[in-house]
Amino acid sequence: MVRVRREEIAPLLWGWLYVFSLLCAYYIIRPIRDTISTVAGAHTLPWLFSAVLVTMLLLQWPYNFLTQRLPRERFIAYSYHFCSLILLLFAALFFLPGGLNNRWVGRIFFIWVSVFNLFAVSVFWALIVDVFDTRRGKRLFGLLAAAATVGAIAGSTVTALLARHLSTSALLVLSALLVQISVFSAVRLSRRGAQLKKPAEEPTGNMLVNETAKNVLTPLLAGIRQTIKSPYLLGICGYILFYSVTSTLLYFQQASIVRQAFSDESQRTAFFASVDLAINILTLLCQLTVTGRIISRFGTPYTLALLPFISIIGFAWLGWAPSLSILVGFTILRRAVNFALARPSREILFTVVSKQEKYHAKVFIDTLVYRTGDQIGAWSYQALSVLGLALAPMAIFSVALACGWMLLSFLLGKSQEKISFKNP
Repeated sequence: MVRVRREEIAPLLWGWLYVFSLLCAYYIIRPIRDTISTVAGAHTLPWLFSAVLVTMLLLQWPYNFLTQRLPRERFIAYSYHFCSLILLLFAALFFLPGGLNNRWVGRIFFIWVSVFNLFAVSVFWALIVDVFDTRRGKRLFGLLAAAATVGAIAGSTVTALLARHLSTSALLVLSALLVQISVFSAVRLSRRGAQLKKPAEEPTGNMLVNETAKNVLTPLLAGIRQTIKSPYLLGICGYILFYSVTSTLLYFQQASIVRQAFSDESQRTAFFASVDLAINILTLLCQLTVTGRIISRFGTPYTLALLPFISIIGFAWLGWAPSLSILVGFTILRRAVNFALARPSREILFTVVSKQEKYHAKVFIDTLVYRTGDQIGAWSYQALSVLGLALAPMAIFSVALACGWMLLSFLLGKSQEKISFKNP
């Protein structure tokens, strides 16, 4: 049981409602984005992935500018109000005759949802680490992570049940309302959280900028320099690249199989929502029962190697029999293991690096390296398609990547344990 002190109850509840409503809103619209990917086709998806990367980089500058000049609560409110307005704008566009079939509206929506996910979550954690110090964070962040998973389950359930009965516009309006609940909760979390700080702990300003939150805003050059100088950090880069490339290859194969399996777009949306629901339920069950035990019992090397091992089996099976049922089983297991086991293990890798490397190199790896992997995966799929290769050869290519990934994962985990032993 997690011990929550009396003065922490109100901030924790507001934080719980904040992340619950935010993830619920995202998982309502995520299946719509994935449906658009099946309509766009494999020839368009690489360009969309590139557009996501460019958009993300371009938005870093205004994001940096605003966070340093606006009070924290005002920045959060303005940002999420803007997101709600964008959702309502897309709802209106999709409601117009032919709006759902307008390929440019769909493409822009795909890009915006992908960027919204990164932005919304980064703002949430920037506020959370400012409200709760390290001592409180160790006790309470697990509860907030559980709230995020429950919100994802709720959002997936809503879309899975209502996609065939409500219009896309109605789902977007519902998502916009949930974002407004996030605004309401975030402002109250900020105000309640200020009461947790002792006078000596009061920040010098009220911006959404502190030592931890700045990791999203710090120029990437420092992170690049630190990573190049460290073989250990380069190994983490390799791990993230392997994960991102194989995830993108699976995403493209998913778009191809689902497009053939379902002719109706509402059926595709309901399908994607059902898959997300299963993933989040399995993730929550693992987090509550086996995550800590597996990491403690088997250690970082074997836990890190589990996801690429599952990927080897899954891609091989998908190449042997590229069916919808195999795709569903592989996708659910892979993403649930990533959320419940691989992601916590990846964070453990950063526990043995310096403070500066955590704030600079980690951001470089989590943003630019990750999105670079997306690009490699997207354009590799495009190149293989141009060569006329079917799903089976692409799956074999993915198996080869996953084999290298598994070896790197084990060696990286061993390095982490060795460094930790030398510097306890």
